[in-house]
Amino acid sequence: MFCCGGFSTTTHQEFAVDSLKYFPRVRTSRIMFEDFNPERIRNSLMRETELSEEVADRIALDIANRINTLDLEFLSGPLIREFVCVALLENNFERSRARYTRLGLPLFDVDKLVRAGDKENANLQHNPETIHKLAADTIFDQYTLLNCLPPHLADAHIAGAIHIHDLEYFATRPFCQEHDLRFFLRKGLIVDGQGVHTAVAGPAKHPEVAILHAAKALAAAQTNWAGGQGYDFFNVWLAPFVRGMSYKRMKQLAQMFIYEMSQMYVARGGQTVFSSIALECAVPRIIWDVPAFLPGGKISKSETYQDYFDEANTFFNAILDVYMGGDHLGKPFNFPKCEVKLRREYLTKFEEEYIKVAELASRFGTPYFLNLCPDYMPDIVNSQCCRLIFAPDSDELEDFHKGAMRMGSLQVVTINLPRLAYEVNGSDKKLFELLDLRMDLAREVLLIKRDVIRERLNGGSLPFCAMDCFGEPYLNLDKQVLNIGFVGLNELLRAHLGVELHEGTDAWRFGLRVIRHMVDRVADFGKETGFRFGCIQTPAESCAHRLALVDHRIFGDAAVVQGDLSNGGIYYTNSSHVRPSSGIPLIDRIKIESSFHPLTKGGAILHVWLGESNSSAESVWSLIRRVATESLAAYFAFTRDLTICRKCNTVEANLQTRCKTCRAEGENLEHWSRITGYYQQLRGWNAGKVQEFKDRHRYVV
Repeated sequence: MFCCGGFSTTTHQEFAVDSLKYFPRVRTSRIMFEDFNPERIRNSLMRETELSEEVADRIALDIANRINTLDLEFLSGPLIREFVCVALLENNFERSRARYTRLGLPLFDVDKLVRAGDKENANLQHNPETIHKLAADTIFDQYTLLNCLPPHLADAHIAGAIHIHDLEYFATRPFCQEHDLRFFLRKGLIVDGQGVHTAVAGPAKHPEVAILHAAKALAAAQTNWAGGQGYDFFNVWLAPFVRGMSYKRMKQLAQMFIYEMSQMYVARGGQTVFSSIALECAVPRIIWDVPAFLPGGKISKSETYQDYFDEANTFFNAILDVYMGGDHLGKPFNFPKCEVKLRREYLTKFEEEYIKVAELASRFGTPYFLNLCPDYMPDIVNSQCCRLIFAPDSDELEDFHKGAMRMGSLQVVTINLPRLAYEVNGSDKKLFELLDLRMDLAREVLLIKRDVIRERLNGGSLPFCAMDCFGEPYLNLDKQVLNIGFVGLNELLRAHLGVELHEGTDAWRFGLRVIRHMVDRVADFGKETGFRFGCIQTPAESCAHRLALVDHRIFGDAAVVQGDLSNGGIYYTNSSHVRPSSGIPLIDRIKIESSFHPLTKGGAILHVWLGESNSSAESVWSLIRRVATESLAAYFAFTRDLTICRKCNTVEANLQTRCKTCRAEGENLEHWSRITGYYQQLRGWNAGKVQEFKDRHRYVV
């Protein structure tokens, strides 16, 4: 950053300033007043750009002469930099101007941010931490586009051909991570990754400490990662710590963890940790023979997790009961996300537990279902964020047996599928050729991101990621996935074929062809680079709206968008989903959408939007079992819209206009629903997501 007071005052050469007069004093970025010195402009140009000393001297002299003609009492560092940038443009030094520009926000925008906030991320409350985060986000968005990415990739994002997710964190953080709780149970807790700036805790000897370590580890990880942080086998790995406990005490431990994760308001500028826990009804057969990790960091030589079958089951029920009760006001817990695995071996044996899960789904829409019943799903699989799915390879299975399996996504880049149709005028051949070109752009972005994160690891700015894990960095880049997603398959089909995804077999088959082509290309990328690439359904909380807006501006009525043009509430249908407002039978929607899941193994979800009628637990369980055993769905959830009265704290199902308890109306009522992969109040959603919410066809189960 240019600072007039930041360089030596020794004169390199005599500056011939026209009609020399008294120069105004300079307010520097160090909050000081200093004398104007044109040599500092010259020095900063040489340091920050590729300009020669001769050109830098000429620009500095030009700026000094311009300032000399102005009747100013004071100058500022930013104003001087603006003068220099104009001079660089006038002299056709655009590349130098881009390197020399100052990042930030106009005063008007900062004032608006302070007063009203922003709706880009529905998980953000308007508070001082969020204001600082959003201001910083803008700077790092600009920094990424100007400094990390070459112009053709930055332009592709800005123009809407692709969408680079979490742009504000591109230069500083990896995306998401699934952690192995056993690592922290064995090693203890070093939340700064080094043990220098914080206290170091040894392995937990008591269950309460194990619970707190589990919570703090995710909070610490969130300081290094941009996206979700979670644990697999949560109740199973903790089973040895709850042996001999009463059910009441187990429930208290479950409450402790869930409240910790729902109340630590410390993540990413005023948010709770984007966290998740995957639960098993009991100990699955696949880990019966895995040695148990015991209190004090010990690994049992005689006991395996099969010996803790009953404890895992009881703790599973205790966790469910905490979610069922909600918080002190009766509100559902948004985090940690509760993910329940469905295994064929347990669907009948643990039907009572699954009915309880179904009741939780019917009441609050809380659980997500990771379905391991389809033949293509492995026995060990993790889910993360809004829909990412990770299956271990041989190296990660080796980590699993050491108690340190970490899997994650380094970055997601989304392809704007409808844009392809607008640009190829009905040609299948050109469509797939253009798709290849866009995927090449995404690949290039992802490889840059990989280099960026390697640099951050080596530079020490990701200390938690860099901490030792059995002789390698905790974040091993070779084990991270580089994900390419997509949005708007339905609109691509409408623009290219004239019919939507649900309107005929031909459209559905062409949609499968498009996504299969993407999956094949991703596989090629992996073979060519030796890195792990994945193809996913993009959550598209913001990009479904942004890309629709960009395309409608460019292509006008030729752009096929959903929503309401009159208020700007337009959007593209998420990934390979059926249009939200389509009223086709639920079973047809399930069959169509789940047919893409075996292709998008890197991440997929099926949403079932529940209607006004309050469904019974038995009917929801019947549907869950049918989806699990008769469809190809890998991951699915039921969404119950909720109304929360801010006046009396009553929580009611569906969207109410009047509180049934205190009769409050209007601003006293908050409407909540699942925006993509988590619940949040509607007033924080962007215009496109609000319209999508209104358009959703809800089903009575």
